[in-house]
Amino acid sequence: METAKLIDGKPMGRDHVYFERETPSFRSGIWRSSPYTEFYENYPCDEFMYVLEGSVTMESDGFSETYAKGDAFLVPKGFRGYWKQTEPMLKFYVIID
Repeated sequence: METAKLIDGKPMGRDHVYFERETPSFRSGIWRSSPYTEFYENYPCDEFMYVLEGSVTMESDGFSETYAKGDAFLVPKGFRGYWKQTEPMLKFYVIID
């Protein structure tokens, strides 16, 4: 299922899952990617992120926030907006579907 529309860049990434459980759906790990921009119509899960390297700007109606090394944030299921990553990024994540 397509969850985002690529706007710019060509994301080249790696994902290493440290823990995963099917019921309830839960996983955590480390993710790394090259710069890119996507638009999410309906983010498919709740995702907590802790930025280890790089940065990302999240934008939606009336909201724009940049998260950089040392920042933690949550993208809620159903989020509608942009993921703008202008540099390589490494994050720790926890996803609950």
